[in-house]
Amino acid sequence: MTDDELKNCWPELGVIVVELRLINQPAVADKLVAAFLAGSTSSEVVGGIGIILRDHRALRPQLSNLAIGAWDAIMADITRTLRGSKFAQWLDQLTRRAGEG
Repeated sequence: MTDDELKNCWPELGVIVVELRLINQPAVADKLVAAFLAGSTSSEVVGGIGIILRDHRALRPQLSNLAIGAWDAIMADITRTLRGSKFAQWLDQLTRRAGEG
């Protein structure tokens, strides 16, 4: 899948992938594309992407305002999609702890 194809499927994720490549983070961009392609259910897709974004949250401030907004929109989508699940609670706790430090 090309970055342009990804932008057509999930515009916010496409923006993040393109910007990660621009800031010399192609491995993280590739992980996001792979997570998008690997999931067989929407929960698997958003869960996999959520883990990658959480693990690489230190890159978020290096992105443009557009990509930061896309990042935040994806995380909000993940929270809505997985609301009430143990995974969502775990991800939320990790995100809150990271913001406190």
